Amino acid sequence: MDIGFMDCIANFHTNPSDKDNKEGIFQSHSHLSAEITLLVRGEGFYAAGEQNVEVLPGDLLLIPAGLKHSYVCIKAWEGYSLHIYDQNLPPYCQYLMSHAFSQRPGPILKASLTPGAAERALAAMHQIEEECRREEKTEYSYDLLRNALETLLLAYHTGTCDQAAEAPSEHPEEQMIQDALKEIHQNYHTSLKVSDLAANHYLSESIFRKKFTDRIGMSPKQYIISLRIDEAKRLLHTSRKPVEFIASEVGFSSSSRFHDLFVKHVGMTPMEWRRSGES
Repeated sequence: MDIGFMDCIANFHTNPSDKDNKEGIFQSHSHLSAEITLLVRGEGFYAAGEQNVEVLPGDLLLIPAGLKHSYVCIKAWEGYSLHIYDQNLPPYCQYLMSHAFSQRPGPILKASLTPGAAERALAAMHQIEEECRREEKTEYSYDLLRNALETLLLAYHTGTCDQAAEAPSEHPEEQMIQDALKEIHQNYHTSLKVSDLAANHYLSESIFRKKFTDRIGMSPKQYIISLRIDEAKRLLHTSRKPVEFIASEVGFSSSSRFHDLFVKHVGMTPMEWRRSGES
């Protein structure tokens, strides 16, 4: 199923008491895609380098692409492993994934979910599994998968907050940038203004723009436009929505401006880009 950011999903079952089952101890391996694993029942460990992480029911793991890791089941377990291409994620999922790895120690990240959060995460995994089993995706598949993935990533962040209150940031300027990035990724499709972002942090627009540009490498306005264009590219390849609708959905009030900026950033018109994904 070509949905852009989705690789595969697997419902795994392992019983270490089965002497013929060699999956109880898995050799070190890596994936081109990032992994999100939810343990539903059982116990075991995931390891990467010197890190050894105990996993219990309700634990949600994030494993970056390319990381060599292994796992061992010590009590019959069941769960879901979802593999995603994080470089192709929708904007808010992209932020949630990158923010998780930028804020937490260790290559393998773990959040212990409350029973309610674990239930919602499991429902999200079921939704993804159902969509991936469809022989042909529908016009709603992209949105359903995006929403389910957001649920999983929000469950992870909520779980880490529930585990311990976050210590005050030692770098308030970096926290300001992270807060601004979060707001942009959440609201890129609205009439978001740089002046409003600056005001939210009690800064003049010029000072905010300089701090953002120094840290990110492009201005806030350029970043917002780039995010909108990237999402438009994904929607053009994964849906049959009219170009004008997509322009509005990603935050452009003018179809002509969307067209001009798309050509400038991509080197082809939106319709040419759509056709390139059909070949």
